[in-house]
Amino acid sequence: MKTKPNKPTKLQLLRENLELKAQMAHAYHFATASIDRTSTKHLMASGVLLQLSGIGGKELIHPVMIKDGLSDETIAAIKADLKRSYDLAVMFKV
Repeated sequence: MKTKPNKPTKLQLLRENLELKAQMAHAYHFATASIDRTSTKHLMASGVLLQLSGIGGKELIHPVMIKDGLSDETIAAIKADLKRSYDLAVMFKV
């Protein structure tokens, strides 16, 4: 008896779509341009919700609130990682 291959679920397809869009080179530009809005200058008396997940949806850091926004040092570190990721995304290897 032949069995049908399992079709991906809607949730799996949405996750795959999110991960593919996140890898596009322009995503790094827009993230770098908007990260400054998460600083303590903009979010005093508010906060940033931090949640990290790996490829495939594995939760690495459960949601946590960083009160009053991100520090300038954290923003600089994130920008450096975004630049490194952008450079890898546009690298041309033969």
